[in-house]
Amino acid sequence: MDLVTMSGEAFDDNHTVLGAHGGGIGPTENTFWHKHVSSVMLGAGLAVGGNLLISVALNTQRYAHLQLEASGGGEKHYLKSWIWWAGILLMCLGELGNFAAYSFAPASLVAPLGMTTVLANATIAVVWLKEKLKPDDILGASLAIVGAFLIINFCSKDEAADGASGKLLIHYLKQPALLTYLAIEVIAVAFLLYFREKKCQDNVVVVLLISSLIGSWTVISAKAVAGLLRATFHGDSQLGQPLLYFMIVVLAVTAVLQVKFLNQAMKENPATVVVPTNFVFFTLSAIIGGVVFYQEFYGLQMLAIVMFSFGCVLCFGGVFFITGRTKEDFDVGKMMSPVYILAPSSPLYLTNQTQRFILLQPHRQKR
Repeated sequence: MDLVTMSGEAFDDNHTVLGAHGGGIGPTENTFWHKHVSSVMLGAGLAVGGNLLISVALNTQRYAHLQLEASGGGEKHYLKSWIWWAGILLMCLGELGNFAAYSFAPASLVAPLGMTTVLANATIAVVWLKEKLKPDDILGASLAIVGAFLIINFCSKDEAADGASGKLLIHYLKQPALLTYLAIEVIAVAFLLYFREKKCQDNVVVVLLISSLIGSWTVISAKAVAGLLRATFHGDSQLGQPLLYFMIVVLAVTAVLQVKFLNQAMKENPATVVVPTNFVFFTLSAIIGGVVFYQEFYGLQMLAIVMFSFGCVLCFGGVFFITGRTKEDFDVGKMMSPVYILAPSSPLYLTNQTQRFILLQPHRQKR
């Protein structure tokens, strides 16, 4: 039985390379290539659309809280606001779009496009909530747009057109590079936890590194689950694969742990530091995880890798400029509530902005 990887290479039962898509260049190569490119572009579209919905959801939530505050309703009535619940619905739809994007596009493409939320959030805040537009916002938006263009154009286009199979994922799990990566991550997280406990309990870099290293497995498992479900919808049922349920467990556990550490970072540090730093760390971890596990850079030319990396750097810079406001401009405590709830995570994949949203829900202070 032949096994076709996401890069289009085929392996026999002994994992011997047979060639691209099981044979040489044939008359169907162009059709095969265009099918893969279309899949990746659809994934990029789902990621961008999902992040735009999340941005609208965040600002809808914020608008609901500001309305309640202006009317004297107080924070305790926000659950009774239909606007607040509309924000919840949009948030779920946005995360569903992000989750679906992983079944169509590489993780190294979907993760950096999370900056769409930051960009859209800044735009909506100016247009809808009448916040002041600053030169840093314009510069940051310009960098982010150019970066996204480079990422989409130079990312890997070799994505499985019909989802992933359990046998393919098991093949990836057996790769020495992945086992080495897993060992390094476990050692790194253990060292950071020890270092944080003994030396620097409130160091934001250490806490966010832990969150992001764990988050890389949230992305890997989310992509695995999404790919297996997509293959099932295409008629190749993966519901009997134990790996599907194992990955769902990994997804739930790592998502909860990721938000737990992000909670701690947000509680102890200003959002102007946490949001951009977390975006950079998480995106880098997601890209590295996708490259190691799914071999997403396999077959890319050096120029494409360099331009893709440059696009990521531009996105990072754009996020830092957009979120790098003064504490007064970005003090979410003034916008919502002086007390943050440490809420549990949804078992679905969570973007950086949804994680932040979870942290910022008002909660009645215990007397």
